[in-house]
Amino acid sequence: MRLLDHLFALVSLAGLVAMGWWGVYQSPQNAANLQMELQQKTSAALKAAGHDWALVTMDGQHAVLSGKAPSTDAVRDAALTILTAAGPGGLIFGGVTQVESVADDAPPVSPFVWHVEKTPEGALVLSGHVPSRAIRKTLLAEAQAVAAGAPVEDHMQLASGAPVGNWQGIARLGLQQLASLDSGDVTLEDTRLRVNGVASDKAVREAVKTEVANIAAPFQGQPLVRGASLWLARVSDEGLLLKGNVSSESERREILTLAKKHYQGKMVDEMAIADQVYNGWMEGVRRGLPQFVQFQSGEMDFDPDGAGFLILGQARPSTLAYLKQDVASLTAPYGAEIRAVSRLPAPPDVTPAATPVETCQRLVDAAVASGDISFAEGAAEPQRTSGPVLDALAASFSACDPALGFSINGRSEAGNPKPADVALGRARAGALVAFLEATGVDAGRLSAIGYGPSAAEQAIDSADAGADSRTIEITVLERSE
Repeated sequence: MRLLDHLFALVSLAGLVAMGWWGVYQSPQNAANLQMELQQKTSAALKAAGHDWALVTMDGQHAVLSGKAPSTDAVRDAALTILTAAGPGGLIFGGVTQVESVADDAPPVSPFVWHVEKTPEGALVLSGHVPSRAIRKTLLAEAQAVAAGAPVEDHMQLASGAPVGNWQGIARLGLQQLASLDSGDVTLEDTRLRVNGVASDKAVREAVKTEVANIAAPFQGQPLVRGASLWLARVSDEGLLLKGNVSSESERREILTLAKKHYQGKMVDEMAIADQVYNGWMEGVRRGLPQFVQFQSGEMDFDPDGAGFLILGQARPSTLAYLKQDVASLTAPYGAEIRAVSRLPAPPDVTPAATPVETCQRLVDAAVASGDISFAEGAAEPQRTSGPVLDALAASFSACDPALGFSINGRSEAGNPKPADVALGRARAGALVAFLEATGVDAGRLSAIGYGPSAAEQAIDSADAGADSRTIEITVLERSE
């Protein structure tokens, strides 16, 4: 018996040694394996919860949260997600024991834009920025009530930068107005609420207009509610859509020809021929469609019972300016109302210099070099082919230090009488200043100077061999206090 006892003792000891070896080197609960498992689980949990901004690093069972957090409650929610990613946590259960946050605040978003769209089928799609998860939850619940059983898609993202005031209340008001419309969308951009849509009932249209137009400061309401469109053109990421009624095959062919001439992307024709005659409406199409199809997004629709054409959307500054010029002379019975927003392109990509003045001059020079600012002989207004360069200039000015100013130097062609040279050069510089002011550049930062061709060649010192032929030169200046 004593020998048997010894044998059992040896077997038990061997078993304990084997278990110890497995526990140290093979068990999922050993330090290395446990840390790796927790790293995988916490990273996956953050991704599943939509915390794309967050990063987690495991040190044993201790988690470190980092990244650019859009809000304080986003940090709290991400930390809770990490803490519960592997069960209840703690030393015994092998989960996360502690979460340390070293997350930084993300820069405020500007403009702060929230958007919701209602389809003709009643579905709602929410997107854009919201200031907190609590507000996101409230807006989602409001949207589900408005949708009354129709699908609701949530693409909203947390961000800082919401304006001071009852932002949540204004967003909810927009959703409530959308419930009355047949279709449409609501955009809350900083303090401006825009409700755009279609309501077949005139009383509903008037009620929505009144409610939106009278919201409390600092917010401003912009109601864009109309009856059903007879014809419309829509530009989006999916291409150009033409739909609605026209009175003849010749009108349909003319619209398609015009669209193909000025639009290079995918085009869908859903126009139908109907027994109707609206004298003069095609003139609005001829003048408005060529520039409208250059929009980044938007709608151009015709309502014969309203004012005629309503044009909404987003476009580059030059496109919007040319559209306004083209439709300005439309006369009764159908005019055109433009309620579009100007959107600057991205500024040129340049290497930062030692000083803000030098960096800004590089931005401006890159914009000028991206194309030609050309004028017809003796004309003060830039030709329309200069639009992309003018937009690039506006983007460059916007990207420069606000403390800097700009001298816009214009000149005329050689061969004109001397007094006319200076006057034309000044007029050209003035036209460029007016364009830049319209894009939002502070007028106090801009000055216009006119030269004749010979004076300009002496006054402008440039290493660019092509500078002598330019009609516009721009110098960045440090403004005095």
